[in-house]
Amino acid sequence: MAQKSYMNWQTAFCLAAFITLIFVLPVFSPLYLKMMGGEMFGFVDSVPKYVSLLYSTGSFFLLTFLLFVFDFQLLKGRYAVTERNWYFMGGVLLITLLFSFLQLPLYNSLFTSENVWSFSSYIFGSIILMNVSLALMVVAVSYIIYLSEKRQFLALQYESLKVENMQIRYQALKNQVDPHFLFNTMSIFDSLVDEDKQRTHEYIQRFSSVYRYILQTKEIVTLDEELHFTDDYFGLLQVRYGECLQLKTEINFALKNYSVVPLSLQILIENAVKHNIISRQHPLCITIKTTNDRQLIVSNNYQPKTMPSAGVGIGLANLSERYALKWQKDITIEQTEDVFEVTIPLVFESPKTT
Repeated sequence: MAQKSYMNWQTAFCLAAFITLIFVLPVFSPLYLKMMGGEMFGFVDSVPKYVSLLYSTGSFFLLTFLLFVFDFQLLKGRYAVTERNWYFMGGVLLITLLFSFLQLPLYNSLFTSENVWSFSSYIFGSIILMNVSLALMVVAVSYIIYLSEKRQFLALQYESLKVENMQIRYQALKNQVDPHFLFNTMSIFDSLVDEDKQRTHEYIQRFSSVYRYILQTKEIVTLDEELHFTDDYFGLLQVRYGECLQLKTEINFALKNYSVVPLSLQILIENAVKHNIISRQHPLCITIKTTNDRQLIVSNNYQPKTMPSAGVGIGLANLSERYALKWQKDITIEQTEDVFEVTIPLVFESPKTT
């Protein structure tokens, strides 16, 4: 996964400049100089202050910049943790010591005539101690940036995998609808083909329109689109059931541009047809209506078959999971002795093609 990294030389330059300003500028205050005896960072009476300023600023900046560049390159490399830590400690220590030894002759030539190479010299010890302390600070800052970027990367990766998983699950759930619907439609077509050619032709036209809708790649559709599809789908069912199956709609036109998951109504109508008795003595009436709180209710008179159909609850579970995956919203299922009712949310969102 591509991600912009801030562990580069530009960041190293800015951090080095920032640390240099924090450490160098305060030591030029009169109070600080008085406290340190006026000799810290080469502040001696015989040397102009601008020389001390250039020396202090240059040495601080150069060392921190080199350390940041080294740390960033090492931390971005693909090393085992143990291997990287050894390289880290060895590299930082080596850069710090080499820089300190190069710094000593410059200090010697600018500020003092005494032998600064002696281990007993306080100048030698001060430079080493100061540079090591600076190196530890650079290491700490580098690790903070590294861990922050790693955490951000893992968070982005997790979200990406989460979205990808949701899309895969959503498509799998959608695909469960298609074969089931095709199987049922072909069964009706088989029973009709030898009876009436005109009705067969009309049936084929409706079937083409319905399956074209099913094969679309939209993740969401408007309520208006879903209702037009439902008209065609219900027309297919009425070819088989006739007046024994009825559909009533009570739709608020102001909600027609609200969105639903594709095939929501098809699943609910199919569920009602599959699990209820449909006959002249017991006609099935399905009602689709909207509410003032932007909900869509699909209900039917409850007259369950004596022998439950296979796969009870699969369609509703499918629909529930699709709404949970898409909008993190729930559908509501209510059942009484006389009515079975499902409520699904309407969401105001522009349909997009994936």
